[in-house]
Amino acid sequence: MLKASKHRLITLLATLMFAGYLHSATLDESQMSRTLQPALSALSSSMMDIREVLARCAREGKEERLCESNLVMEVRAARVNDPEEHS
Repeated sequence: MLKASKHRLITLLATLMFAGYLHSATLDESQMSRTLQPALSALSSSMMDIREVLARCAREGKEERLCESNLVMEVRAARVNDPEEHS
């Protein structure tokens, strides 16, 4: 009998603790939307800035590679057209 009562008491306490945690989580979640929304907006803005910078760097990298490849082609063309080198 004492064991069964002890088991029920522990089960009841565990259930109350679980309900308390759920209630606390619900309160935190409702407050989170007020406090988290500005932070998420700032993060989103920062992410967009980062994407813009990365896109710009990618464009500049492509332009540099195009310039380098143009220079290589000009050097090759100069070598082909320069008869002194082939002698």
